[in-house]
Amino acid sequence: MRRIGRRTAALAAATMIALTGCSTGGGSESDANGGGEGLAPTVSAEKLREHAVGSLKGKTAAFVPVGLGTPLTEEWARQMKRGFEAAGMKFVLRDPNWDTARQAEAVQSLINDKPAVLVVHNFDVQVLAKLIQQAEKAGIYVIQINMVSNYKSDAFVGADTIDLGRRIATDIVKECGAGTNTSHKVQIVQGDATSGFTLDVMAGAKSVFDKHKEIKIVSTQAANWDRTKAHDITSTVIQQHPDLCASWGFWDQMQYGAATAIKEAGKIDKVKVFTSDHSAITCEALRDKLFFQSYGYSVPTQGTDIVAIAKQLLQSGKPPGSSRIADYTPLVKIDRSNWNKQNMCYDGKTDGLTVS
Repeated sequence: MRRIGRRTAALAAATMIALTGCSTGGGSESDANGGGEGLAPTVSAEKLREHAVGSLKGKTAAFVPVGLGTPLTEEWARQMKRGFEAAGMKFVLRDPNWDTARQAEAVQSLINDKPAVLVVHNFDVQVLAKLIQQAEKAGIYVIQINMVSNYKSDAFVGADTIDLGRRIATDIVKECGAGTNTSHKVQIVQGDATSGFTLDVMAGAKSVFDKHKEIKIVSTQAANWDRTKAHDITSTVIQQHPDLCASWGFWDQMQYGAATAIKEAGKIDKVKVFTSDHSAITCEALRDKLFFQSYGYSVPTQGTDIVAIAKQLLQSGKPPGSSRIADYTPLVKIDRSNWNKQNMCYDGKTDGLTVS
């Protein structure tokens, strides 16, 4: 997702689904079959610890987001740095600064450096697909975060965006659908049109809206995770549809621009603003009555889950590319009734943020 003005505690553990994989490959010399799955059930605590520590110590984990400068990517990096370094690993961060070409170059450079684990945040479903395959062939475990590629790597950690789309669409129908004294008009502000996040959220929403023909989607435009673009798009939409019932933008950083445009038009008390993520801006916007509702997807937990999955992969002895697991972090509805609860929002800098 995108920095403001440009393209852009821990909750319950999420479901992990292992689909493939057999035990081969590296590990400590004391392992019977080269990996943790080769250890006997009666292995001593000392040998188990030796394997666990030895599988991680001195290894490198690298993270390439789409760009830093937002609470989202800063929080992921903060949690990963803390977790990997605590495990005796080196943490490397490469910032492409919201440039797809620079992101691909950063990933290629890291493949050449051969870290043990590579964490990537995809601009869209295709841009890193071949590089992810190349990394796996080079013996690097690849974990994707929040925006999935067409090529599925060892692990994905993020929101269940199909379910997210269903949930928000269902809530919009409740506020703007049949039986409500509204125009039933809804604006949608997408992120990048070809990002995995956007495509899956739209798929989930479609499954709901197709059953509610009274909902009138008057605008579906991509603001590319950019607050200024969301503002300008929405300024035009609210002029064309002053009786708009709801505006739904796919990221709180971006959707704040849409909410500002609605406020400038004098319609913020009439138009319900929906979004997702739970950075401090969500809680601040709910406090200030700019947002109506958001869904958080446990961003600090995503960072810690990545570390846990990486440690499991490194200890498993399975070769990179032999597993496909998905860890969907919990979705939490945030509205004007609960925005100020402890740990409801995060800022990318501290633990236990409470917006006052």
